[in-house]
Amino acid sequence: MIAVLAIIVAILLAILITSSKGYKIKKLEKFTNLVEQKYDTYSAVDLEKAQAKYEKLVKKVEKKELSGEDQILISELKGRCKGSFAQAKARLILEDFKNAVDEAGDDVKGVIESMKE
Repeated sequence: MIAVLAIIVAILLAILITSSKGYKIKKLEKFTNLVEQKYDTYSAVDLEKAQAKYEKLVKKVEKKELSGEDQILISELKGRCKGSFAQAKARLILEDFKNAVDEAGDDVKGVIESMKE
């Protein structure tokens, strides 16, 4: 009986902790740090997934009543995430452009060669 009560108490504590404002802010902070470390390796699909997770985390944090200090921290984290997302998107666009130029380069070379003959 005591073991069952201990399990129930542990579950209730886990629910209370994971639903707290501090926990949600820390989760967004961890996510922001992860994005900053890995944004330069994101594929288009990875970027979409990261942006979707970001939106979900921000929505959960903003449901909580935030102090002025918390709001400043959340704004900073949002800015850092959006900056990393923008850099990832720019890198993906540049890679696509480079690939298109490389492909067009081969086509142009083929046209020039055919004109020589």
